[in-house]
Amino acid sequence: MKEERTAIVTGASSGLGREFARKIGEMGLADEIWLIARRKENLERLAETLSVKTRILPFDLLDDDSFAALDKLLTKENPNMSLLINNAGRGTAISFTKEDMTDMRDTVRLNAEVPVKLTRLCLPYMKRGGGIINVCSAAAFVPLPGLSVYSASKSFLLSFSRSLGRELKGRSISVTALCPYWIEDTELMEKAGISTRPLGMLKAEDVAERGLWDNRRGKEISIPGVMGRLTRLSAALFPLPVLLFFKKLFRA
Repeated sequence: MKEERTAIVTGASSGLGREFARKIGEMGLADEIWLIARRKENLERLAETLSVKTRILPFDLLDDDSFAALDKLLTKENPNMSLLINNAGRGTAISFTKEDMTDMRDTVRLNAEVPVKLTRLCLPYMKRGGGIINVCSAAAFVPLPGLSVYSASKSFLLSFSRSLGRELKGRSISVTALCPYWIEDTELMEKAGISTRPLGMLKAEDVAERGLWDNRRGKEISIPGVMGRLTRLSAALFPLPVLLFFKKLFRA
């Protein structure tokens, strides 16, 4: 009898996390999905629409008790972990000197510390052929004034993903850093305080599907959309002042 496969998706209550859960079911990548987010009601509504079994885990990933509860659950269930999607994240578009200290701390913890801790918890349950997707950002390629802490935290996650992928290659576990440009149907832009609509915005459904396919192909970095690829290329070719000038000029 084939062992059931389990996937974990964080930040699953809306936007990109919700689309990851849907696509995992549609693509047959797991037999059960553990949905992690703070808003239990949203997770329940999502679970009703999915074609696979779900487990609702209304955890606050900034609370150490949530990690203790997840560790206990993993020990008890001993799942065959096929996928870990580190999607939960946050950011604020504000000058560093004006940003609240608590907001800065939570951004660093949620975008950098939490994926590292979750990966360390889940890896013992992941066998050959498993996959990890860390949702970074095109901002990981470029230091961004006004998003200093956010872009720095995503740069950390990108570096961690690439290093970990090399470590796990011998175990045939694929680690993908998903680096999308702005996604229009998520809550990040509103919560970050982004008032202008950048060019080349993406759809969450397309980003999730691209990330999953690239992870299955063993790609180290997944960059959906033209603007994300241009950002990475430009960051490699141009000095930062030139790059930031063109980003401002074209509202990119």
